[in-house]
Amino acid sequence: MDQQTELAKVKARIRALAAKTVERGCSEAEAMAAAAKVGELLEVYGLSMGEVELREEACVQARLTVQGTARIALRWLFPSVLRFCECRGWTDGREDFVLYGLEPDVQMAEYLLRVIEGALGWEEARYRQSPAYRSNPLPGQAILRSFRYGFADRVAKRLDAMAEERQASVEARRAAAAAPTTGTALVLAKARKVEEGFRGLGIRLRTVTSTATVRDRGAWGHGAAAGGRVGLNRPVGADPGARRLK
Repeated sequence: MDQQTELAKVKARIRALAAKTVERGCSEAEAMAAAAKVGELLEVYGLSMGEVELREEACVQARLTVQGTARIALRWLFPSVLRFCECRGWTDGREDFVLYGLEPDVQMAEYLLRVIEGALGWEEARYRQSPAYRSNPLPGQAILRSFRYGFADRVAKRLDAMAEERQASVEARRAAAAAPTTGTALVLAKARKVEEGFRGLGIRLRTVTSTATVRDRGAWGHGAAAGGRVGLNRPVGADPGARRLK
């Protein structure tokens, strides 16, 4: 199988994953398996893309609208998703997340955000039924906001660690193939192509800083534990309840 055919298969699988999420949401098991698959596909894509494929690959822009309380958590961990998927991105208004980069990377960032959104909804619903939530004297929204920040913080840290681990793995394989300089050159070329394409959009971004007000450290801890349960590092199929996503 040549590299072009392999890349086409990778992109087709990403599209299929994204379509499944948009159409019917995801269960906890699906979220675990899908997040691990995102990492696998990123690595396959990074290892197989050569100079010719990089020149031919198009940069695309995608917009995700996230309504409801999940957007608080997603805004907090959005930069980590961008680093993990090697994309540029920004928020537009209160509900829209905008992604820019090579098409497979943007597709995977979009899918991963939906996976995290679904996992947060599932975990939050479960937390609402717990004694820790029901016996808490604070207002419900204050408790849940602290929970969401804890969830987002934990997932963001795990994504950052996974990005570092993946990069180390990629560099090790390239070194073993006796072509580390070529691999490094491709990484730089990819980053340069995305940056040049972004400049061509003529968009000027403004950095906005924000702080998280955590009124309940206990709720934050429960959220962090929930973020730790999202099986981002679990190999696909390792959990008996996690179906393979094809």
